Amino acid sequence: MIRRVRREVSQLLGPLDPAQGGETLVGATGRQVDLQRIMSSGNRGPDRPRLGLTRRRLVLAAAVTAAAGTAAATGTSLLGPAPNPALAATPAPLAFKRPANAWPAEKILRDIAGRAEHSTDEPRGGEDEHLVIVSWDLWTQVDGKRVTSAVVPARRESWRGPDDSGRVVSSYETPIFRSKEDRKTWERDGSPGATAERQTTDFPTGQFPAIWKEQPPTDLASLTEWLARGHPTENGPAEAIVAITDLARERVLGPSTRANVLRVLATLPGLAYDGEVTDRAGRRGEAFSIESSFSGLPTRYTVIVEPATGHLLSYEQMLTQTAGKLNVRIPAVIGYEMYQKSNYADRPN
Repeated sequence: MIRRVRREVSQLLGPLDPAQGGETLVGATGRQVDLQRIMSSGNRGPDRPRLGLTRRRLVLAAAVTAAAGTAAATGTSLLGPAPNPALAATPAPLAFKRPANAWPAEKILRDIAGRAEHSTDEPRGGEDEHLVIVSWDLWTQVDGKRVTSAVVPARRESWRGPDDSGRVVSSYETPIFRSKEDRKTWERDGSPGATAERQTTDFPTGQFPAIWKEQPPTDLASLTEWLARGHPTENGPAEAIVAITDLARERVLGPSTRANVLRVLATLPGLAYDGEVTDRAGRRGEAFSIESSFSGLPTRYTVIVEPATGHLLSYEQMLTQTAGKLNVRIPAVIGYEMYQKSNYADRPN
């Protein structure tokens, strides 16, 4: 599970991360899962670790607990009216239009998969896999009894070459705070978004940060097993959605792979069709979701799919029943990202 991997981990944990620079990577979704578990646990002892957690995530979770500070993702470009000053600003839930006589989620997804398989992608403009991901994140610091939050818009653009070299350009925009005191605390601690500096990182051959070093398998059965690497099925069907969105952060998927990814999604127990929706970038798609408490808090995991090509447009997580120690009002979107570009392009000089 990966998004803005090394830079953000360093910013969040700094010297408290003894695994910094290690080979095993943990992305934003994994950090959110760990955070939700920690913040939903009250004063009781630490929870039993999730099955299949990598050593690096266990180290990060321990460091988060030791530092009593971490981050959770939330956000949107449509913040709406000013929030209650006691609560962090979070986006309104998306508005879904589900016909009363809608087909089951599995059939709708399989139909989209069929169209995706026969769709045509744009001509290649280069050799590198080029991705642009935009997110609006609610980063939350916990220091004793004080909870400090900021909505931090972020953008990540990456180029990944056939030899696993690459470049990542990431930037934060001006954070949105619930109070001046929160802003001062945030800037003092040097937290993400404290500066709008654009960060560029180049990776030599074989060193691009990723969960999966190889391309995804082309057949459905192998792809299903492959996605479970680092995403144990014991965590339930929501983990498969996490795996699928992690893949969208790492690879440009061709028509046949997109189709098989949707077929994997279609098999998940408890998957619901939410209806047609316009995502926060103004793109029309079909929404599918699963509800799960595997993170420690009851959460709805929603993916939005382009119905003609099967491209993944957006992904969000929303707390549905309780916020634990997070200073948000339920229902609360705690993670939102949009996959704006997924094509082949030349890496800039």
